[in-house]
Amino acid sequence: MGQFSLFNTIKIDRERSTPVYLQLTNAIIKEIQSGRLRPGTKMMGIKSLATLLDVNKNTIEKVYIELELQQWIKSVPRKGTFVSEKLPEFQPKNWNNQPETKVKKGIKINPINSSPSRITKNDKVLIFDGGLPDPRVIDNQAIGRAHRNIFKSDRYLNLFSYTSAYGDEVLRKELVKYLNDTRGIPCNEENILITRGSQMAIFLSMKILLKKNEAAIVGMPGYFGTNDVLEYIGAKVFNVSVDEDGLVVDEIEEICKKNKIKVVYVTPHHHHPTTVSLSPARRMNLLRLAETYGFHIIEDDYEYDFHYSNAPILPLSSLDGLTNTIYTGSFSKTISPGLRIGYLLADEKIIEKAVEIRKAIDCQGNPIMERAMGVLLQQGEIDRMIRRSRNIYMQRRDYFCEALNTHFPNDIVFKVPEGGLAVWAKFDSSIDLMEVYKKALDKNLNLILAPYFGASLNATRLGFASLTFSEIDKYMGILKKVI
Repeated sequence: MGQFSLFNTIKIDRERSTPVYLQLTNAIIKEIQSGRLRPGTKMMGIKSLATLLDVNKNTIEKVYIELELQQWIKSVPRKGTFVSEKLPEFQPKNWNNQPETKVKKGIKINPINSSPSRITKNDKVLIFDGGLPDPRVIDNQAIGRAHRNIFKSDRYLNLFSYTSAYGDEVLRKELVKYLNDTRGIPCNEENILITRGSQMAIFLSMKILLKKNEAAIVGMPGYFGTNDVLEYIGAKVFNVSVDEDGLVVDEIEEICKKNKIKVVYVTPHHHHPTTVSLSPARRMNLLRLAETYGFHIIEDDYEYDFHYSNAPILPLSSLDGLTNTIYTGSFSKTISPGLRIGYLLADEKIIEKAVEIRKAIDCQGNPIMERAMGVLLQQGEIDRMIRRSRNIYMQRRDYFCEALNTHFPNDIVFKVPEGGLAVWAKFDSSIDLMEVYKKALDKNLNLILAPYFGASLNATRLGFASLTFSEIDKYMGILKKVI
């Protein structure tokens, strides 16, 4: 297919809240991922593409800048712009906007025996968290208005009774629009289960896909909450390395050649805990491996909304269409962990099984809060909250990183994160991080994640989003005294 015909099929929806340049950026990424735009292919000129799509030339310039920032294309002086040759080459596929998906065979529900342990905060000391939002940034008035509007309706009484285990119908309906609009994930209401945070979504997914002694792959280091679930299930766990481009997908392929893998868990946008993003080439290869070896990818996109350097990279699920992927997210990082509202996106048969398990442990969520979130999405309040929070957190990131450089130029090595709510801080080998953790506690400062990452890596996540400038100064002062 020639580029004229290919780009001529791109549709722009000017009614959507997503800017036109991001709609075009995401559309071109999908053409690259699908194999229709091959590595090394020369892109149309900016003026020609602008004329073809009937948009301003500046819009296409922004598209090309964004694509180059995300490493999908490369500009070569005096020659033109080309699809990155570092990407793997795949045969074109006919991806449908609403692909018909089939659940993998052999998926059964495992019995529930107990629940894994979780971290709890100590309110008696200052918390240097691992990356939490600041509840003071929340627009509490908007949340209050949403609740008041619910109670003005005669139908609110229904929310005080038992409701659907799938979650509030208004929230699910609005999430379909929201996730398609912001993340490009093709889904409908039957693909969504509202959960109490993303941790429940991860737990339900793994309970469905894994039996005892069946194999899963995670990154090392990785998210401790997922490791807790896998240990509880009794799964066989394979660890793969994480570098500056995210999970080392080549290691996943080598493991798959010798073992039957059922699940690969990934935090592709901001890997937990290291904050790195999974590169475009590895994203494409991971999807290829899922199709080749028949495993599911559980995509935990816990910090999608907070990306500062460029636009967020589309989730793996946006192209896969929930065939080999399960997508989890929540409003815990967007607004507050206390809301306990997350969501699980998957093939509807998997959702049905997840609902069965959910009914056994938790009949339903919080219908009133869920309805309020649906109203806030409907009114565009969530978008406004995200934009405001993103600006505040970016300023705090910059101040925090400058403070780290000022106070610990030789003690802590880190990279300014492109997104997320925390810095991955590596301490000098001469510093015993576990000793730092204990001494900090004596001064009423809790490096809350140090016990999970410090012992083997001498590194930890230092959250900046929940701290004001003055609080950053205070916390840094205590940490400096300890070190």
